[in-house]
Parts: sequence; structure tokens; C-alpha cells
Amino acid sequence: MSDSLKDIMRKAGNKDLNDDERARFHEKADELAEYYDNVEQKTELEKRHDRFRQRQEYASRLGPAAERLPIITKEEREKRQKNRPVRRQIQFEGPIEKLIEKYKDPKEVFNHLSHGQLMKYELDAETGCIYEKGKLIFDGEKLITDTP
Repeated sequence: MSDSLKDIMRKAGNKDLNDDERARFHEKADELAEYYDNVEQKTELEKRHDRFRQRQEYASRLGPAAERLPIITKEEREKRQKNRPVRRQIQFEGPIEKLIEKYKDPKEVFNHLSHGQLMKYELDAETGCIYEKGKLIFDGEKLITDTP
């Protein structure tokens, strides 16, 4: 029975409800009084066990945890995705030679490099040259290959 319904019935003067509540109250009060009277006689292990049982009882009154979790609908999930900023995905698209062929501009090539590639290559912003370990591999216009 809901609390609001209990309040209405209590105000209407339902004697059965008042008697039931009063009986439950006295029962609970008796349990508490008995607990506190016996606290001094209990060992630490018994006290710890009582606390564990009380927590367990409280958790059982709340119901299963899965039922208390919020359920996100498809519309809410889509709305949440719309509100988030779109960040650039840093992933491997291919070797740097392919990226240079595809994008031509060195700054755009660096926007499409993976983390590992960003650590391996350096961009000279003024000239547009790309270096690998100090060795020039792209001069801003064409790819430089090591063929003797």
C-alpha cells in the first residue's frame, strides 16, 4: 500500500490500519531494545555479523541492483550522441606514402596520421617538409625515396 494511501486512510480514521502500524512499531521497538540490551554481551564477531545482516536486509528492501539501474532509450542515446562534440578519430589509415599521395598537403597528411606515425615523423611547418628520424622523406612537393 502506498504511503499517500496510508496517510488518507489514517486521516479517515481506519482503526485496523492504525492498529497494524502501532503493532509493527512496537515490534520493531522491542527488537531494538533487545538488541541494545544485549550489545555489551556480544563479541566483536557477533556485532560484525549483525551489521552484515542489517546491510543485507537493507539491500533486499531496495530490490535487485539491475532493476535500480537507469534504462536509456534509443532516443535518449541518440540525443546524448548529438550533444557531444565530434572528436577527430586517430587511427591508422595507411603508410605515410599513401597519405601523401592521397592528401598532397603535408599539414593535412599530419591530421590523418596515427599515434605511432605522429611519434615517428616530424613536420617542418614553414617549409612543409616531413622528416623521419632527421632524414627528409617529403620536401613539400614530392616524395623522396632512397634508391642509389
